[in-house]
Amino acid sequence: MKLGWDLVTGLERYVSSWRSRDDPAPGEFSLRIDHHGFPQTVVVKGAKIVASAGSWNDLHFTAYPCPPQTRANPTSEYEFVLNKGEIYYEYRLLKRSMFSRYILNPSGIAQRLTWVHQTHSWELSSTFQADWCENYALCGAYASCNMNVSPLCACFKGSVPKSPKDWNSGYWSDGCVRKIPLAYSSGDGFLKYTGVKLPDTSSSWFGKSMSLKECKGLCLNNCSCTAYANLDIREGGTGCLLWFGKLIDIREFTRGGGQDLYIRMASSELGSS
Repeated sequence: MKLGWDLVTGLERYVSSWRSRDDPAPGEFSLRIDHHGFPQTVVVKGAKIVASAGSWNDLHFTAYPCPPQTRANPTSEYEFVLNKGEIYYEYRLLKRSMFSRYILNPSGIAQRLTWVHQTHSWELSSTFQADWCENYALCGAYASCNMNVSPLCACFKGSVPKSPKDWNSGYWSDGCVRKIPLAYSSGDGFLKYTGVKLPDTSSSWFGKSMSLKECKGLCLNNCSCTAYANLDIREGGTGCLLWFGKLIDIREFTRGGGQDLYIRMASSELGSS
């Protein structure tokens, strides 16, 4: 089945939670494709995003540390379609003898369950939200989340906590602010972050046919552009994804996965880095 939008008719296909484990009426949570900017998959409570699987980089959603296709004994194949008529994600089981279902439980947790013939039961095979870093914008703006360090949240280079007292007490949602404001001139540069989940893409722009060098130049020449990355990470990377405004909902992966992100910095900050 498709998860996403028919742009011709305006039909949206999404997954809804039950109201409770015993009440199948529509619940508070839904899993859907947000098609503002470059599309991303989100879990929302009402109109508020509570978790994001990120955008599609032609191998996987950026919130996942490695492509599902590269795992041992793959059982599914995945596809993301983006054209003038449709935006949707789907997966197909490779073995017709397998049975699998995907649900959003009443607490807003997405779960994939697989039928195990030997035990005659549904077994949990994957979960989203599996940890704290999958909470949307947990660390606020200009910061990243990393489950393998303490504290979980850290400001980007050149940034400091917006509310130091709250930050030190473990409330990170206010995020960070730049120590030196951007000049938005040719003197600005970019700092490369590797192995990250890309920021929220609802305020982004994308082009499929550009090189990374062209992408950098386009960002540098736009006063509102704050970061850039490849759209497609296959075969060395192609395409261009640009961000405008604050960068939020970034995660660092320390055991492989993620992709490169280039964040705009003042030239003086690049020198000190």
